[in-house]
Amino acid sequence: MLVIEKYNKSRDAEVEKLRVKPEQIQFTVDRLGEFILSLKEDEHPHLIIENDQVVGFFVLDLSYSDAYSFSDPKALGVRALLIDQNHQGLGIASKAMNLLPSYVTSNYPEFERLQLTVNCRNKAAYNCYLKCGFEDTGNLYLGGPVGPQHIMQRTAA
Repeated sequence: MLVIEKYNKSRDAEVEKLRVKPEQIQFTVDRLGEFILSLKEDEHPHLIIENDQVVGFFVLDLSYSDAYSFSDPKALGVRALLIDQNHQGLGIASKAMNLLPSYVTSNYPEFERLQLTVNCRNKAAYNCYLKCGFEDTGNLYLGGPVGPQHIMQRTAA
């Protein structure tokens, strides 16, 4: 069974073991321990857990609209999604993104939309988000560290 949980320090050892394929590092975070320590109070780390094992990670950014001019205060940012390389290709990202709207409605009811950016070269992630109900806004975010990014969103309900 797949569940989304807020990050808990008791899972640090598992989180530290999460790795993506070398060619994917440019699109997400590496060294999750350091990344988690750098998060601000309104950036909430989350774990994707399958059968009581941490298999993925992402951040819900409550102040996404403060950092990105294309966003608005009713949008919750989804950032830094990664699925461990040993668990990719099993539909875990899709399952997690399909669970996310109900999770957000229950835990962050003040938000109406989910927003994210995905690198234009990261076709697998882009297609996953489309399958999970995210829509491409047709606009690009040009401030990404490795090139232009599609701006995508979906309702949180």
